[in-house]
Amino acid sequence: MSNELLSLSRALAFAAEAHRNQRRKGAAQEPYINHLIEVMDLVARAGEPADVEIMIAALLHDTIEDADVSEATLAELFGARVARMVVENTDDMSLSKPERRARRISAQAHKPADSRIVKTADVISNLRAVAVSAPAGWDIERKLGYLESCRALIDAGRGASASLEALFDETAEEAERAIRNDAPMNVEGRQEALRHLDVEIGQKVHLVYLPNTQLRWLTGADIQKLAQEAAIFFPSAAIHEAHATFDGKLRKILLARIRTDDSDAVVAFGQRLCRAFVQEFVGIEVGGRYIRVYNDDTD
Repeated sequence: MSNELLSLSRALAFAAEAHRNQRRKGAAQEPYINHLIEVMDLVARAGEPADVEIMIAALLHDTIEDADVSEATLAELFGARVARMVVENTDDMSLSKPERRARRISAQAHKPADSRIVKTADVISNLRAVAVSAPAGWDIERKLGYLESCRALIDAGRGASASLEALFDETAEEAERAIRNDAPMNVEGRQEALRHLDVEIGQKVHLVYLPNTQLRWLTGADIQKLAQEAAIFFPSAAIHEAHATFDGKLRKILLARIRTDDSDAVVAFGQRLCRAFVQEFVGIEVGGRYIRVYNDDTD
């Protein structure tokens, strides 16, 4: 096996481990590695011949932002060029979402072509996901707003890959049609059915999980705070203490059992809990089905 293939194989294994407990934010909740492989595939097909280092950067483009991997680690394992491309595709998460979006667009034209290729492939994959399997609570206006921000970003940095940019234009046009018509999306010749969170739930009980991603020891004050947050949305809720294990760690968690006709309110409640308790995500279960909701955008 060539050194390039070995490096690519190591990058795939590294990305799978770094993102092992992460899923996409849409209703289908696909494993996050699916997105990374799609971005790598788009990059590979755009290059003639394929540039393996750009493919590796495509696999690793979210490791700094979402998995706390350092630039130094990437440089040591995969080389300075790969590390540089990943850094150039990493947002400063200390900034607000509008600030991050504006900075991303203003910086795009000044990035090297290889980094712009990775970002273009990333945007194509994200746009497909928003059209087919949007995060819970995203209405048509929010989807179309995301589409326009994608167009502004790609337009700001054109000239890196004519074939990939042409594919973005096709994707944006098809995504807009699918979003406006609430219809399946054509993805390179195949129909991708829409995936929605089931909202026909009647009076089923929603189970909302506060996952304690910070691994704190939750107290009575946290229970009172959760009850107060629930009271903003619902006339009644049952609050439970429990223990759970994920990411290989046992932690104390809180559960809220809520009976309501308004599933959008449950999503909004989950997003509010993300902010109130500084959680990466909050889980919602209804009718035996589970979905995570996030306060942040799909970027």
